[in-house]
Formats: sequence, structure tokens, C-alpha cells
Amino acid sequence: MLKSSAMRFITLVLQYIAGVFLFIVIGSLPVLLRNLTFDTEGYFNSVKDLTVKIFTLSNLTYDGQHEMLPAVMDRFFYSMKTLGMALFAATAMSFLLSYLIVLFFEKKKDYILSFIEIIRSIPDVLWMFLLQAGVIWLLKTFGVKFIQTTSLGSDNQAVLLPLISLSLPIFLFLAQVIVLKIFEELDKPYIILAKAKGLSYFYMLNVHVVRNIRQDLLGHFKTIIWMMLSTLVMVEYIFNLDGLMKFNIVYVSVELFVFSCILFFTPFFLIYRLIEFRRLSI
Repeated sequence: MLKSSAMRFITLVLQYIAGVFLFIVIGSLPVLLRNLTFDTEGYFNSVKDLTVKIFTLSNLTYDGQHEMLPAVMDRFFYSMKTLGMALFAATAMSFLLSYLIVLFFEKKKDYILSFIEIIRSIPDVLWMFLLQAGVIWLLKTFGVKFIQTTSLGSDNQAVLLPLISLSLPIFLFLAQVIVLKIFEELDKPYIILAKAKGLSYFYMLNVHVVRNIRQDLLGHFKTIIWMMLSTLVMVEYIFNLDGLMKFNIVYVSVELFVFSCILFFTPFFLIYRLIEFRRLSI
């Protein structure tokens, strides 16, 4: 048991190191193609220097002069906080909508899912501009400003619109998946058996169905995170949020890009491994 746990931990560490090194190798590619010529020597030197800097956390700068860690960590936690709040809101709202469809609109579920699919086809960036335009229209029409449309410093931070913009695509995606999975489960023989035993519809839905679709939802976790990270870039830029994504747009450098990728990679790598561990232990 102890040997198995030690081997699992060593494997985990080696996988993490391999992931970090992959970011360094891929992140240094601009050096290989610098000035439209192949600079293989410069590329390998860049990989070597960056590997030493990343693994020792020394001499890391975001613009060649200023230390990276103090400037990056607060922005990273801000981005992660925004991401976490949007993920929680999207998950809660998708379950709420799914329950409403299952309980009250079963016969119209195909129409509702088709409508959700149409809304999902609208580009994320268009939603962000429409939300901002709607708030500005309300301000000009009624003279009431109830939401900050863009961040203007620490005292005037946009919160609600960035969260809506970030959570909306995930909310729609999850609602579609949950509704389809619930109806798929409701057609299985064990539900008929549960009905025969006199269990209530609400009890079967909350206890048996949700428990059985949980693994399928966890299987979509990587897709959801990738969707949110790609949207987070646009959200931070359009709403002028002081997060790590926008910081990468302002200060373009190989060191900053690679280190930011590793920062975002680390918590999700641990979460993926934890999910995998729980799945194997069931």
C-alpha cells in the first residue's frame, strides 16, 4: 500500500514536471522563428535559460527589468477568483434551468434546447459588447447607472458584467448537457423499477439521476475549463480587468507567457488528478 502510494506520488510529480517542461519548449518557439529565420542555437539557449529560471524561480522578469512574481501573483489570484465565481454561477444556474425544463417543460424540451443552441452560436465577444451597449442605453434613457460597464481603477471595478459574460457560455453548454443526460437516465430500467417501488419523481431525480450523471459531467470538466480560459482573455481585455490574462496582453514576453501558463496549469492539473484518483477508487 505504501509502495503503491509512493509510486503514485512519484508519477504525479514526473507528470507535472513534464507538463511544465512542455510549456517551456512550446513557449520558446517564437525564439526559434525570430526575424523569420531559424535560430536553433538561440532556441535551445532560451529553453535552457528559461528552465533554470522557472525551476529555481530566480531572475524572472516580465519586461526584462521588473521582478515577475510580485506583479503576477496578485493578478493570477484575481483571475482565478473571477474564474471560480463564474464557474459556480454557471453550474448553479444550469442545474436550476435543467430542473425547470425536466419538471415543467418536458414536452417542450426539444424547442428549448434548440433555442439554447441558437444562443450558443452567437460569438462571446458580441455578447460582451451587447451587454455593455444595453447598460449604456439604460443610462442614457433613464439616467440610472446600476452596473459598471468597465473597470476604471480599484474603486470602480466592473464585476457583474464580466461574470455574466464569462459564465453565460458555460451555463448554456452545461444546461444542454445536463438536460440530455437527465432524460437519458430517466429512460433506464432502474428508474422504472424505482417508480414501481413508489419512490417519488423528485427523489429519483435528486438522489439517483444526479448521482449517475455526475461522472459524465466531470468528464466535461476539461472542456469547460478550456472554454472559460479562452473567454477570460476577452473578458479581462474588454472590461479592463486587472487580471493575469490582460497583463500578458500588455507585456508580451516569452517568460511571462510560459510562467502564466504554468500558474494556470498547476491547480487544474491537481484537480484533474484528484478527479481521476476518485474515479479509480470508486
